[in-house]
Amino acid sequence: MEKKKVLVVDDNANFSQLLQCALEDDFEVATAADGREGVRLAGELRPALILLDVMMPNVSGIEMARTLQAEDETKDIPLIVLTGSHADKGVPDLFRQERNVKLFLSKAIPVQDIVAAAKKIIHG
Repeated sequence: MEKKKVLVVDDNANFSQLLQCALEDDFEVATAADGREGVRLAGELRPALILLDVMMPNVSGIEMARTLQAEDETKDIPLIVLTGSHADKGVPDLFRQERNVKLFLSKAIPVQDIVAAAKKIIHG
């Protein structure tokens, strides 16, 4: 059976690599270092899921979520939003307004929990 594609969009290369290693047993994983690259890859790859960082250079996580939402070919791709800080309590509320955002997780949780969440969203 062909592995489903997952796109990790995060400007933290170490965290991206960690997620890629954790996910690649179950999924075909692509990575992007910012939202601009993420939007381009989402359109090309049509992943089953996107793991998206909040704070990134060029195009932020919320901008990327809204851009994906506005395009027919990417609007139905589910997103898991990952954040390194919960400094701004309004951030989760901002993302919850986007219907493609399925989960909001902290990067501080064990990486296995992120993988489990990804599997649950993709495989139901």
